[in-house]
Amino acid sequence: MNFDLSWFALINGLAGHSTIADRLGVFFASDAQYVWAAALFVLLFWPKKECEDNRIVILVSVAAAAIARLVVKGLLVFAYPRPRPFVELPNIHPLIASPLAENFQSFPSGHTIFFFALATVIYLFHKKWGAIAFIAAACIGIARIYVGVHWPTDIIGGAVLGILTGWATYRYYTHHKVHITTLVGKGFGALGL
Repeated sequence: MNFDLSWFALINGLAGHSTIADRLGVFFASDAQYVWAAALFVLLFWPKKECEDNRIVILVSVAAAAIARLVVKGLLVFAYPRPRPFVELPNIHPLIASPLAENFQSFPSGHTIFFFALATVIYLFHKKWGAIAFIAAACIGIARIYVGVHWPTDIIGGAVLGILTGWATYRYYTHHKVHITTLVGKGFGALGL
């Protein structure tokens, strides 16, 4: 049995045996993203004395995540249309719905590449918060296998590509720090924030 099949069977095989575990799996696989969005939104305005710094972190991390999800994953899906586990394995019943149009968009995991890019930038700015973000991103990735919509290599590939994209975006920011910081300050200043 190959790596993907054996690890998928191990992780996804845990699904359906515990209502609590299934709910946690579904939460991390599909709903945790809303918690992230709410947390980032709150950090735009609070704590007041750190707003400007928080806005830079959020801007750079969201830019990295968007590049990872829209550009990197978009190119790979076009070049390598990989079927999801439930398409290849007839006895798999995913715990969450996946749009039919995405049945051959398994590699890399869009959630994983997005959240690992986000976590990488956060980590490069703030080690403690970044470590928490990495743990959350890993939970999201593992949950995507648990609920039956991704192979383990989709998650590993998404994590590696997300980290690389996050790092590259952060490096871009460090080379253009003064200009970006000025633009962010002017943008929020124009909004009266």
